[in-house]
Amino acid sequence: MGIGEKIKELRKGKNMTQEDLAQLLNVSISAVSQWEIGKTMPDITFISHICNIFDVSADELLDIDISKKKSEIQEIRTEANKYYSRGFVEEGKALLEKGMKKYPNSYGLMCDFMHVLELERRELPKEKTQEISETIIWLGEKIVAECEEYDVRASAIQKLCIVYSGLEKEERAIELANKMPRSAISRESLLSLIYKGDKLRELSANNLLYMHLQTMSNCIKCNYQMDSGEWLYSPDEMVVLRKKHIDFIKLIFEKEDYGFYNETLCDSYKKLAIYSAEQKNDMETLDHIENAAKHAIKFIEHIYFEGNKTFSSVLFKGLTEKSSVHLNDKFNPAHHLIEDLKDSKFDFVRNYKRYIEIEKLIERYSGEWKI
Repeated sequence: MGIGEKIKELRKGKNMTQEDLAQLLNVSISAVSQWEIGKTMPDITFISHICNIFDVSADELLDIDISKKKSEIQEIRTEANKYYSRGFVEEGKALLEKGMKKYPNSYGLMCDFMHVLELERRELPKEKTQEISETIIWLGEKIVAECEEYDVRASAIQKLCIVYSGLEKEERAIELANKMPRSAISRESLLSLIYKGDKLRELSANNLLYMHLQTMSNCIKCNYQMDSGEWLYSPDEMVVLRKKHIDFIKLIFEKEDYGFYNETLCDSYKKLAIYSAEQKNDMETLDHIENAAKHAIKFIEHIYFEGNKTFSSVLFKGLTEKSSVHLNDKFNPAHHLIEDLKDSKFDFVRNYKRYIEIEKLIERYSGEWKI
């Protein structure tokens, strides 16, 4: 249906004559008549007035299929995600740019574009990030000012807080952070007061427990630079924390169904291997390298072969972990482990038979993620 036919349909639905509409728009009856027969189209400046008269959206007036539009936007976002979540940022960015040209007012596409720009920004020297940071800020502030969809606004605020903090504009970052609800009144916390039975169990484990587990896992192995410029933990203390981190993850997943946490275990064992190598402790170094390799391989297999993993460990028993995690890196952890092991500090164990066997195993899995 053309816009003229739509105007005619809406006018008749309001029991209005062409003369009535012409008077409201301050145009001639002939102009309205020509719109309705498709001979001419109303000037774009009349669109908002016509929408207000008939109490419809511009999409409805222009006969845009809203459900089709939403579906197409979601398809673009999903396809782009397949790329940038596996580290293929340029490919994902190109898909989003194409989508934004077709749907320039889609806040979801804008938000995803902010994300890929942030991924790009991380890889650049600080002095070369100004233009990207400005684009992220422009998009984010537009979403915060205009978008009413909570999840999109929240995601935009998160990215703005990261960028503003990096630009030492902490006042704006704090102002935005304070727009978010306290954890006690978050969506998940409120739903936990409402849900019962299976829904409550799934919410508590998949959202609340898993979310807090990620936060605790990250905090345990994190060091902090204090206002004085000194680091809170010494290298020796960081070794203790890395071991605590490993023990913590193993305590939670007593059935060793670590899923996503194989990657974080790989990272902790790798850090311990570096420390042991600095101490020239050969057996301990090899133990940590072997464990790092084991968890790197398990993580790769989890992403490729396990799909939505069902847990057997008690805390998450019977629930699933989706394998569609954001990797944000072209290369898998086996590749990064191989690269880290090239450091000269590992030279003293490089000729050990055990090291050679471990390295051969890692190399079989090393490479780029596949889409």
